[in-house]
Amino acid sequence: MCLSTMYDGTIDQGKIIMEDAAHVTVKDGKIVIMDILGDEKEIDGYEIEELDFMKHYAVLKKLDA
Repeated sequence: MCLSTMYDGTIDQGKIIMEDAAHVTVKDGKIVIMDILGDEKEIDGYEIEELDFMKHYAVLKKLDA
């Protein structure tokens, strides 16, 4: 099973947004992340900076205001 960890800005244990993310969508400018259990987080004001499918992580970057 391919699940990923979502990070805020940098790959650091203290910057984890969600572990075991199974599904990511962009809806109305917001990033919606769902884990394997169906729990969702909606992140506003971010963009996807990096996805690494081989290492199972994604880094989200805060947009400048």
